[in-house]
Amino acid sequence: MPGLLLILSLATLLEDPLLPEPWRGKALSLARSDPRISDSISGKESFRRDLGELLFYATGFSENPSNSCASCHDAERAFQDQRSHPRGLQGIARDTPSLWGVSGQRWWGWDGRWDSLWAQALEPIESVDEMGGDRLMLLRWIDEDDQRRDLFEKGFGPLPSLDGLPEKARSGSDWHPDYLLVSKKRRKEIDLAFSKAGRSIAAFEATLEAPRSSFDDYMDAVATSDLQKAELYPAEARRGLILFLDKGRCILCHGGPLLSDGEFHDTGLLTSGSSGKDSGRYGGILELKSNPFNLQGQFSTGSEMAGADRTRRLKRDPSVWGAFRTPALRGIRHTAPYFHDGSQKDLKSVIRFYTRRDGARKKSQAAGHHGENLMEELNFTPGEEYLLERFLETL
Repeated sequence: MPGLLLILSLATLLEDPLLPEPWRGKALSLARSDPRISDSISGKESFRRDLGELLFYATGFSENPSNSCASCHDAERAFQDQRSHPRGLQGIARDTPSLWGVSGQRWWGWDGRWDSLWAQALEPIESVDEMGGDRLMLLRWIDEDDQRRDLFEKGFGPLPSLDGLPEKARSGSDWHPDYLLVSKKRRKEIDLAFSKAGRSIAAFEATLEAPRSSFDDYMDAVATSDLQKAELYPAEARRGLILFLDKGRCILCHGGPLLSDGEFHDTGLLTSGSSGKDSGRYGGILELKSNPFNLQGQFSTGSEMAGADRTRRLKRDPSVWGAFRTPALRGIRHTAPYFHDGSQKDLKSVIRFYTRRDGARKKSQAAGHHGENLMEELNFTPGEEYLLERFLETL
């Protein structure tokens, strides 16, 4: 009889729409906490955002006249393109990440090669693998239109003169010889204006948030102990949430309002590890340290000192070879394919990767050169896998 009573008591707890502790507190730690950024922008920041939106959708400073930031970050596809793309000389596949909630990160890029959103925004403009454009092309695009120039100058101050400068600053991945003849003072002025264009794009991207979901409504109901509203959340999704918080331990990496710890992990993908071509965080730190637009550089501001200190303290440790940033999960049902290499086509495949280690490296292959221990199989039943998927679909 005591055993039966215990089972009945546990079943009652599982079916409580308002969630008993400790699940309640853990779940509420995932709730959105900040008001929409777009609702609180004013003054100079509003001019920067408006210019950033124009820059985001513009094709006028790309080598390919049909390319813009929005070509890969499509608003109709959760600000990504549902594809992975070959990057660099080795053609390493990287999935296009969604921009929903992007301003809440600490590091940007799958390997964290940028320490600010504005620096990240600059890279694709001049990358030969992406837009293949140029900082002088971009600044001329702003300068040739009264509205765009007015937004820049109201947001940042005067745009530097472009008179007498060569047509382009870059030739492919190298500096154009004519640009190297320009005085260091003028090149610094151009670089500063270019960084401000990146800040404009970042100001716009900071307003991009995943739409409210049934999970958000559920968290509001739990926070206010509104049983009637809490009961509207599907029971299967609630059970999946409990698995996410408890047996699956997913919250250890996917915690907080973005459902991400913002850190880097080697989860055992076949394309990572000591035999993988993609060095992940290990290579990302080298890229970050050498970037003239990192927060330790001359184009950062006083308010970014904490970020600059984080970058200064970074060390390239072999243990982070093949480690990648934990993605945020809000709106995840819209952002397939999954993982940094786009190797998982749907949520079911992602879940089985973790619960059954389908497609994962064997423990004997290690996790990176010296890295963190590979994750253990979670040993979910098919029914539990189904419940976890139902929960993820509500985010």
